[in-house]
Amino acid sequence: MPDAVTRAVDALRTMIVSGKLAPGTELTQVGLANEIGVSTTPVREALRRLEAEGLLESQPNGRPRVPAFDPADLDGVYCNRVLLESLGVALSVPRLDGPMLSVARGQLAAMRAAPTPVEWGAAHVAFHLALMAGNAAPLRDEIARLVARSDRYRRMSVTVDDTDGRRIGDEEHEAILHACAAGDARGAALLLARHLTRSALTLLAHLEPDYDPAAVRGALQMVMSWSGVRERLAAAPGR
Repeated sequence: MPDAVTRAVDALRTMIVSGKLAPGTELTQVGLANEIGVSTTPVREALRRLEAEGLLESQPNGRPRVPAFDPADLDGVYCNRVLLESLGVALSVPRLDGPMLSVARGQLAAMRAAPTPVEWGAAHVAFHLALMAGNAAPLRDEIARLVARSDRYRRMSVTVDDTDGRRIGDEEHEAILHACAAGDARGAALLLARHLTRSALTLLAHLEPDYDPAAVRGALQMVMSWSGVRERLAAAPGR
């Protein structure tokens, strides 16, 4: 049974990421406490934690607010995801055992069978996090926070069911999972970096087409350079 703070954090994060609390909404501790069913003390701590995650912002009047869409924040969040998840999957692959891979396969199957965008989104988040199962909790938790922040932007952009985009994403997810199952850490990292970069560019094309996503493009270049250096070192004489 989760404690009151955890309940408040999870409930409030879900309300923000799902769009139930729209961008620009001001929040009150009493109102949230009544809706979630806890006292104001755990709500106060939940607000503090979610502000630290970037899902809320403070105001001069002291009331927290759900941030409006910010293309620079989206660019920064996906930049961090490209860098951290690529590293995370590279570290995770050697430790992914049969049961861990089965969880990821199950989430991919759940995405394919999802009858609604909401259910697809939940399986999509779970799939990405399942790839990190071989890592220690601090790294997994940091990646989960970034995934939650980016999922908020993904939901902002979804106005219709983009069948072609869903197909491309499914092919990318399948390729990433195949690389993980084959023990190909380098390949999984590159595929994941490219997948996340494409996702960021697609979101920005919907939400702010004139914005130049320099951060996420730079992150992809760094991952590709890092991978190339590793490949050259592995092929060097005497190694």
